Amino acid sequence: MRLTLAALLSDAWAIFRRDADLLLRIAGLFFFVPTYALLLLTAPLPTPDETIVDTQARAQAWMTALDGWVGDYGLGSVGAYAITYLGLAVIFCLLLDAERPTLATALQRAARRFPRFILAMVVVSIPAGAGMYVLLLPGLWLMSRFMLAGPMLFAEPQLGAMQAVGGSWRRTRRGQLGLLGAVVTVYLVAILAGQPFMLLSHYLRGDGGGNPLGVALAEACAAGVATCTQLAGGLLAVAAYRRIVRAQTPS
Repeated sequence: MRLTLAALLSDAWAIFRRDADLLLRIAGLFFFVPTYALLLLTAPLPTPDETIVDTQARAQAWMTALDGWVGDYGLGSVGAYAITYLGLAVIFCLLLDAERPTLATALQRAARRFPRFILAMVVVSIPAGAGMYVLLLPGLWLMSRFMLAGPMLFAEPQLGAMQAVGGSWRRTRRGQLGLLGAVVTVYLVAILAGQPFMLLSHYLRGDGGGNPLGVALAEACAAGVATCTQLAGGLLAVAAYRRIVRAQTPS
């Protein structure tokens, strides 16, 4: 069974069409609401002040600004991301649990397995984030190699977090081009579709005269794009897991 970008997109679309109503309700509550709240209620992360000539003074000023940002918004940001990951866990549980649970049961199981799930996501994000910081493509490639970790925790509930991370690395050895294509596609759509709304929001906050309604609408659109790409990423991971399992199961 081929693991191509076209096949993954087709499978993910078929999953969405079958369960669109339920998936959109979950995405709206767990993806859109916390993302929109973050955009509306938190300031952007501070960046180094290029007007400060001295490198050490610039770094110190940046660290001071970061400390202030964490003190003001850190707890709320962590809570928002936790809600988003819980929603992703619910989707994985609904689509991959062998017992085909109801939404209420999926919520309970996702909550019970959430510590393992969030640990796996943190472990995955460290090398992937470092790779993206150094050079974009290696980070995206690492994301594609670890994209099965979340689905495996719900399709194979006996696994621990590190077992799922290692299992994803082993199982994605084949079909890497298709998996990388899926990750790159989601990333590019998120950037290309979401960035214009973020730039518009920045303009409306400043040079645009501080238009609060315009800012709210622009950031709602940005949150909508983020919601769609988060949902798409989850469905592509489910589609990839199913295809890889079928390909590796003896007939």
